[in-house]
Amino acid sequence: MLKKVQETLTKYNKKVWVMYNVENHDKYFCKFFSRNLSTQSICLISEEEIYVFVSTLDAQNVTKLKYNKDKIHILIYENTTKLKEYIEDVIAKLKFPNEICLSYSTMSDKSTDILTHGEFVMLTTLLKEPYQKYQKKVKFSSAEKIIYELAAEKTSKQIERLKIIASITDEILTTTFSKLKSGITEIQIVDLTVNITDKIMKKYIGKDNICSYGMAWENCPIVLTGENFLKGGHALPSEKKLKKGDTVYFDFGISVTFDDEETLFSDMQRMGYVLKEDEIAPPKEVKKVFDTLVEAIEEGIEELKPGKKGYEIDSIVRNEITKAGYPDYNHATGHPVGLKVHDIGAIITLKNSKRARLELVENGVYTLEPRVSIANGGSIEEMIQVTKFGGLPLCKMQKKLYLIKN
Repeated sequence: MLKKVQETLTKYNKKVWVMYNVENHDKYFCKFFSRNLSTQSICLISEEEIYVFVSTLDAQNVTKLKYNKDKIHILIYENTTKLKEYIEDVIAKLKFPNEICLSYSTMSDKSTDILTHGEFVMLTTLLKEPYQKYQKKVKFSSAEKIIYELAAEKTSKQIERLKIIASITDEILTTTFSKLKSGITEIQIVDLTVNITDKIMKKYIGKDNICSYGMAWENCPIVLTGENFLKGGHALPSEKKLKKGDTVYFDFGISVTFDDEETLFSDMQRMGYVLKEDEIAPPKEVKKVFDTLVEAIEEGIEELKPGKKGYEIDSIVRNEITKAGYPDYNHATGHPVGLKVHDIGAIITLKNSKRARLELVENGVYTLEPRVSIANGGSIEEMIQVTKFGGLPLCKMQKKLYLIKN
């Protein structure tokens, strides 16, 4: 993993990245280096070598680490004076790099905003001392692009697990749609979904190393019907009753914890329609909404390749909706998903968002969720793995509208 970190530094033409960790506060220090060091530790990563400054309080824990001693140098310090000496020696050995990356965000993103303000002041003061002593210049910049690229990529194990979770999510929604009846309220539909989730998940506990589960977010699922679709994607369900001629929309996900304590999330949307007494198929206007959504997602999937920027995918999908004559929607077309419902990585949205200018990464997992924002409109959300040949859905996509016949 540390080799990949160094390769990413080279890609972005960055010479040094410094991580600061206390009591596992820096999750990237923990992921890329170690969770065994609880006291103040500093990891300095250059393109060629890695230096880790560790307190004597953690000296014993260093022996537990497995690392390449030719590439990774552990320096044990007993006090601040010794830490400063080590930092000066290393910076001098690296020929006073004129830029140092630190783990903070310029995009107001808490996923990459690791350093507190106090830690930032302390760390920059510490790192500047040798530069001031020898009258050298240094500037500090954000390591966020490096973090985005490294953290957004899912391991093969995580992808296999996310496929399982996505398939279970689809099963829960399919079962729920089969139980819907006109006259039930949106709030009752939510309760029905929760009950079905509990029944279905019981049969998966103990399989595929699944230990426990929960809803993916508070107030999950989101259910909107008919004219309530105009309320917006995050609106809470109401006492409105499902009636014949209504479209039905679910935004739903589960969290699943495995026996190694890893928790992963799904986030999917599905759409249905309640047939009227004289109907055996949805009316043309509803079918057009559904078909437009499916086609928009398919167009986006074709272009979900590493190196593509979020706004480029957004433009493709969003244009399919507006081209069909529907109004634009006021939210992102997609987002990273997996370790969280809204995970770290590029946002698939308009270009004016800084995170939309980030590149998609190979084996990242993103949603595509276009919307037709009209009364009796609809939305579908799929979870997609990025590959060099385009996107791969993690489970069976919705290609047919769920029809409710009673």
